[in-house]
Amino acid sequence: MSEKVLAALKVGPSTTELRELDLPPIPDDAALMKVEVAGVCGTDVSQYRLPLRGGPLVMGHENVGYLARVGRTFAAHKGLKEGDLVFLEHYLPCGHCEWDHIGEYRHCAATEWFYDPKAIRYGYTSTDIAPGLWGGFSHYVYLPLNAVLHKVPDGLTPEEAGVATPMSNGIQWALFDGGIGYASTVLIQGPGQQGLCCVMASKQAGADRVIVTGTSKDARRLEVAKAFGADDVIDVEKEDALTRILQSTGGRGVDVVLDCTVGAGTAPTLLGIEATKRRGGTMVVQGEGNQEFPSFPIGRLTRKG
Repeated sequence: MSEKVLAALKVGPSTTELRELDLPPIPDDAALMKVEVAGVCGTDVSQYRLPLRGGPLVMGHENVGYLARVGRTFAAHKGLKEGDLVFLEHYLPCGHCEWDHIGEYRHCAATEWFYDPKAIRYGYTSTDIAPGLWGGFSHYVYLPLNAVLHKVPDGLTPEEAGVATPMSNGIQWALFDGGIGYASTVLIQGPGQQGLCCVMASKQAGADRVIVTGTSKDARRLEVAKAFGADDVIDVEKEDALTRILQSTGGRGVDVVLDCTVGAGTAPTLLGIEATKRRGGTMVVQGEGNQEFPSFPIGRLTRKG
């Protein structure tokens, strides 16, 4: 009789069942990770409400755990051993396409679940695809050779390592996409975990001024943004955000806008357009579920006096 592992399966919109799944045999080129930390992303909250695109699935894509079983080839290829604490990225790239060759494996078609339900990505892949342990809301996760994982440095706890995904998003959007650096003036919209990580990344990159906007229900998060280094925070439901931004920047506006809102409609984008006053300014829109524009004021974005 095969060993069993307990997992929380999404079986329908906002519906979870605890089920026992078969613990698969681990070949030489694979490994098994015992989950210690599985973060809940904002994307998990929105995806949990949606219908299944295939069979039931184990959610959870922000995962940290200990290597419980490691095949010989896997160990040699990854430089890891049983007992190592690792952070697991959610991508499972093919390893040979153009995106993988330039290091942008997050765009690899083999792991792009949004367009292909058969693509494999941790937290999004059906248990119908063997061996089924593709998410962190389980005691164990299966790691094929193309899994992307990193040994957690000594001294870091699993809980601390668990924030690697949102923190790396903040670095990606602020530094690489937004180009934030010394003396930048930045508007960050939305003080969720991603927005707060953008605050830290922006200040570490040398930004001169960081402004964070949120709603009244974000009052506590706006306080956290200040603690993380934000120079100004604005409740858009109580104040005229654009007026405050211009006051905060001496009428100059901002160089970079990072829109980290989700489902907030078109208002954040329009505010970002107006707040970006500098020629050559940058807007990074990362939030999901934003409404479509019946008409987009492109001229207000491209023409800066």
